[in-house]
Parts: sequence; structure tokens; C-alpha cells
Amino acid sequence: MNLTGVFALFGFPEDKNNKGDQQKKEIEDFQKTAYFKVSMFKKLVRNGKYFKSQVVKFLSSSNEALDIKGIDEAGEYMMFTRSYFWIKGCKFRSKEWKEALYNHSDEEFINILKWSIKYFQDCEEYEKCAHLKKIQDIVEKNLKVIELKG
Repeated sequence: MNLTGVFALFGFPEDKNNKGDQQKKEIEDFQKTAYFKVSMFKKLVRNGKYFKSQVVKFLSSSNEALDIKGIDEAGEYMMFTRSYFWIKGCKFRSKEWKEALYNHSDEEFINILKWSIKYFQDCEEYEKCAHLKKIQDIVEKNLKVIELKG
């Protein structure tokens, strides 16, 4: 067993071969990919809905004087605006983005897109709605293709 190789996985500064720097660069490069960005969009909405409900439940039981509606609205704002950040750069004609959307195409993704569109409609941010609707249309077409193949 090569201990230098094992410890290099953790990127210690005393590493002379810079494997930690290489891994950091690879992670940074992956974070720039369309696949990562679509994954983050889905993850933030999916987990955000659950997390927000848990926080509201906890706070409402711990202090009845708190404005739970305000906390709920702030949580939704943070969740949807942060998740949109990841997908706003979607380039519909890019092969990379097409593949990323295809690989993420499922009913859950469609529901997440619908929730996001509904949120931005209520905020009257129609440019975001239009962008998300284009993505939704692509994902729905992908699902039809996937069903035909399967």
C-alpha cells in the first residue's frame, strides 16, 4: 500500500506531486459542466422543499410568536432563486446541455420545473418562467423518446 497515494487524496499541502491540486481542478471543472448544474438545480429544489418544511415545523412548535409565513416565504425565495442560478445559463442548442437534460429527464424533474415556474409566476418574473418552460418542454420530449426506446 502506497501511503503517499492514500494521503494525496486529501490534498495535504506538503504533497510534492500536487495530486490534491489536480483533484481540486478536476472538481472545479466538473462544477462548470451542464450535468452538474442541472443536478444542482434538481437537488436544491427537492431538498429545499423538505428542509423548509422541517424548519417551519420546528420553529412553529418552538415559538408560537414567530411569523411562520414570513419564514416560509423567505425559505422559498432562497430555494428557488438559488436553484435558478444553476440552470439560468442553459444553452438550448448546446450538445452538452441537451445531454444533461436528457440524462436528468424524469417525472420528478418535470414536477420540480413546474414548482419553479409556479413560484416565479407568483413573483411575476416571467423571463425566468419562459426559460424554465423551454427546459420543461425539452424534458417532456425527452421522456417521450425514452418511453419509445424502453
